[in-house]
Amino acid sequence: MRARTALFVASCLLTLAPQTTRADGFWIEAGDIPLPEWAKSVEIVRDDEALSSSPGGPRRGLIAAGVRLPLLGATRGPGCVARWLLVGPLAYVCSDKVKLSAEPAGVDASIHPVPTDAMPYHYYFVGKDGADAYAKLSDVDDDTPAEQLERGWSIAGVTEMSYKGTGYVLTRKGRYVPRAQIGAIVPFAFHGETVTKTQIDFGWILPDKTNVLADAKAGAKVVGARTRLQKVDVLESKKVGKDTFLRIGDGQWINAVAARVPTLATRPEEIPANGRWIDVELATQTLVAYEGDKPVFATVVSTGRAAGTTPKGLHKIWVKLRSTTMSNADDAKDTNDDATPYSIEDVPWVQYFSNGVAIHGAFWHRKFGNVNSHGCVNLTPLDAMRLFDWSLPRLPRGWDAVFPTVAEPPSYVRVR
Repeated sequence: MRARTALFVASCLLTLAPQTTRADGFWIEAGDIPLPEWAKSVEIVRDDEALSSSPGGPRRGLIAAGVRLPLLGATRGPGCVARWLLVGPLAYVCSDKVKLSAEPAGVDASIHPVPTDAMPYHYYFVGKDGADAYAKLSDVDDDTPAEQLERGWSIAGVTEMSYKGTGYVLTRKGRYVPRAQIGAIVPFAFHGETVTKTQIDFGWILPDKTNVLADAKAGAKVVGARTRLQKVDVLESKKVGKDTFLRIGDGQWINAVAARVPTLATRPEEIPANGRWIDVELATQTLVAYEGDKPVFATVVSTGRAAGTTPKGLHKIWVKLRSTTMSNADDAKDTNDDATPYSIEDVPWVQYFSNGVAIHGAFWHRKFGNVNSHGCVNLTPLDAMRLFDWSLPRLPRGWDAVFPTVAEPPSYVRVR
């Protein structure tokens, strides 16, 4: 297996210096100092270690601490005092920042486990009186917090513990926050639907409650009710005067304004016939994912409250991150902005497609189907994780972020 990998690696190196190959397939430049025969993998020693797509070249991705990547080759190059180590297709890491291991490549089960509720961490809201964040538990004795967290901010927790009879949450940032000062966020169970037909004949109820009528007219007999985000089949549409009604069953109609129904879109010509792309429809606050011309998934979203904050047009995903912190706290202070400061740690399943605008999971609100963001496309965590796993480039296990390459071009996002 190593020998076949070496052949692929050699084909990717193109203009690099002449190489030699060990018996086990390891590649290295001819005449260079050999690496130890016992070295089987490269262990990442710090979180968010950068990989490059070529020695000293553009970013390829970010890797979590503890991951062991296959050791496939080595070469000299700019930006690294020692050597660049080849650890995957179009993936190099500087040997100065990692350590060699005799263990085979692999990812420990504790690193980035797949969450069943699509919440990669335990999330908490800061309470109405704010919260103290301590660098060490012993700092609690001196009442010297390292940071003051403001009301409404959210933190990502790793674990809960007790210190002198008081509960604390250890955050991803390594802070200790009193459990009594924060409230746990409950995962949201809503998710979109797989599309199995060539058309989309379903939608979701928007209000908390809407009446089901016996006929397609205002004032018709009420024969039932549907509640918010309940899925309904759309069997027929009928315009009566200024109103449009949708038939959702035999003798069952609702006013169309009470539902969010996605509409099909034509594939832009820039997208390959088999390309994966995401269509965001601002008017209906819905999203449809396509494989070529075939719709495969649909759901409701929340886009930017202010006009133009979710940029229309055709875009490409330029980076995917398992999670990242989103905040305007520093900007608001620096500019005396009147906007309410916010800070949300480790927003999950982030796909940036237009500068700082992304598709991502949102666990801090449940207003999907309505505009509610600062410009990003918000989805429930379950929907965000599903799209994240489906779109390209794919994020390998143990990676924190991945950038597109010529070998794995990005998926498209169209906003209309």
